[in-house]
Amino acid sequence: MPSLGDIALIFWGTLRRKRLSLFWFALSAGAFHWLVAVSFPAIGGTEAVTSVVRTFPDGLRTLLKLAPNLQAGFGVQDYLAFTWIHPLFIGLGAAFVVSRATGGLTAEIERGSIYLVLSRPVQRSSFVLGKAVEMIFGAGVIALAAWLGLVIGVQVLPYELPLGNYLLAAGMASLLFAALGGGAFFIASCFSRAALSDAFGAAWTIVAFVLDVIPAVAASPLAWINPWHHYFPQAIVATGAIDPFGVAILLAWLCGGVAAAVAVFGRRDLA
Repeated sequence: MPSLGDIALIFWGTLRRKRLSLFWFALSAGAFHWLVAVSFPAIGGTEAVTSVVRTFPDGLRTLLKLAPNLQAGFGVQDYLAFTWIHPLFIGLGAAFVVSRATGGLTAEIERGSIYLVLSRPVQRSSFVLGKAVEMIFGAGVIALAAWLGLVIGVQVLPYELPLGNYLLAAGMASLLFAALGGGAFFIASCFSRAALSDAFGAAWTIVAFVLDVIPAVAASPLAWINPWHHYFPQAIVATGAIDPFGVAILLAWLCGGVAAAVAVFGRRDLA
């Protein structure tokens, strides 16, 4: 059985060594959401945004996950909700979890440092779980920093906005990143070269996203398997509610991916 003490030790050691990279990821996410909020008046306000959104073809609306039933009054609330699916933000989150998976498992093997760690009385399962907990924590920090950046930025806007709903969207974003990280951890547990792990981990997040915006795939009976299929920040902000089924699927990806990583890493030859 994994030791909670060892998991905590691995988590804290990893967080301490990689705190600067987490800081910059979080700062970037927060600065982006702050910038989008404060720059809203510069783009012409609600009328300008609405006129632009109305010109979007259906394919682009699907790519940006813009809910058709919410477009009648696409104003500042929906504009800021869009930032939670913006390529820069989701790219930051996906890059973080993939880098943590590769750095936590594959890179440790490639550098040979894994042998020093495992020469101590630390089980492999505890090692993987400690790394995964740090990844989950980091994903939460990035999403929270993005929300705080948004909160600070909207103080200059003359609008009443549902900041609590944006916090729900941030929580769902954190869970999405963690779910993608679960898959990335499983991939990382199968490789001994960081370059391959990074490539396949990045491919996993990108291919999953692309599949969810292809109509034939997104409308198929198996679409619910895809973690991206359950992430609609604009709907969360508009309704103030999250889909429990979507949360369950994302948790299943996270737990299943990490459990598979524990199983593979625990049995493979690390030489």
